[in-house]
Amino acid sequence: MDCAQIRDAFVQGVVLPNEAVQAHLALCPHCHELFEHDAELGRALAAQATAGAAFPEDIFEHIAAGVARETGPRAWLRSRPTGLRFQLLVLAVILLVVAGGLLRHRPDLAEYPLARQVLLLGGYFVLLLLTTRKELAVSARRDDHVSWFLAALALPVLAAFVPATEASRHLGPGGALNCFVYGGLFTVPLAALFWAVDRDDRPTLRSVCLSAAALGLAANLVLELHCPNGNLLHLLLGHASIGAAWLVAWAFTRRGARPSY
Repeated sequence: MDCAQIRDAFVQGVVLPNEAVQAHLALCPHCHELFEHDAELGRALAAQATAGAAFPEDIFEHIAAGVARETGPRAWLRSRPTGLRFQLLVLAVILLVVAGGLLRHRPDLAEYPLARQVLLLGGYFVLLLLTTRKELAVSARRDDHVSWFLAALALPVLAAFVPATEASRHLGPGGALNCFVYGGLFTVPLAALFWAVDRDDRPTLRSVCLSAAALGLAANLVLELHCPNGNLLHLLLGHASIGAAWLVAWAFTRRGARPSY
């Protein structure tokens, strides 16, 4: 596949094989830019070409003004390579887990079954990493974000049906609001970092779903290590619901987002 095929696909509205597109994008930084921010640039140029419209006379002034706004800490973070932005988010997750889960760990952690630690905590962490990486990466396929969010929501829901320890089985549903607030507040810094490294000032449904999924998983990872309550209602309301709450909050707070540095 070459640049001309990529250009023609945009103009004609043809969906190219994802594997071939990714192979070309890995070698061509110019075409790579066409697919950034939900392929905004590629679609805009294709629309211009299809309509046969001339570029506005002040297009370069608009471009210069946009470049001039790209200053400050957030602009610096947004300009970092995807790999570095991903590493910053991973580091933030690790610090979050240490501060909220390990330093203030559950009293029955010593009885926590090893198999559950490996499967559940490992599952939370791996799915969180994959979701975060997908949110940052440029991809020609962007129609699976709802499935990723549902998977991130389903994992803590399923875990709620299996109490971690024998002691956790006998606790009541009380304290669900406390856990909800605890997990939500601990993920606020991570949400701020997601916003800071995101290059899209007008987030799509895709970025909102994936970000909320990652934040919900991070909160449940912390609470799994922090909270000893294994009551089903407590876990569903105080733990598993955080991902859905972040989806609503993320959508409303970022709905009217504009460049801010």
